[in-house]
Amino acid sequence: MENTKTPIALFFDEYAHHTEEGNIPELAACFADSFLAAGPQGARPVRASDFALALPKRYKVFESMGCRSTELTGLQENRLDSRYVSARTQWRLTFERPGMEALPIEVESTYLVDTGTEPFRILVYLAHSDIMEILKQHGIAPV
Repeated sequence: MENTKTPIALFFDEYAHHTEEGNIPELAACFADSFLAAGPQGARPVRASDFALALPKRYKVFESMGCRSTELTGLQENRLDSRYVSARTQWRLTFERPGMEALPIEVESTYLVDTGTEPFRILVYLAHSDIMEILKQHGIAPV
């Protein structure tokens, strides 16, 4: 059977795989040397090397709260021009805690990806919600 996935879909399949695996070097390599991280609290430039140093702590925090899986559940891509693609993604994070049923949390984010060079690189990461606030509302994160 012929592979009908777009190059962006293949890129995000790999990105999701690295995210689920916790493969920090490969995950950080998906980002440009400097990129813009934005969300409900505002935007700031981030160096990929600093991002790579922060990721292990983030993984440990999420693991301590019972995060057992992160799954890419949706992708809508919009080619902006011959080089750049906007990709809106949907993710399901599943939390499991002793004595409780598994709780899936759905979040969305948008990425601006530079497809003008190989490998592709993320230039902008936009979180559409504050994941820690969502986790507090569900009683997963401390208030």
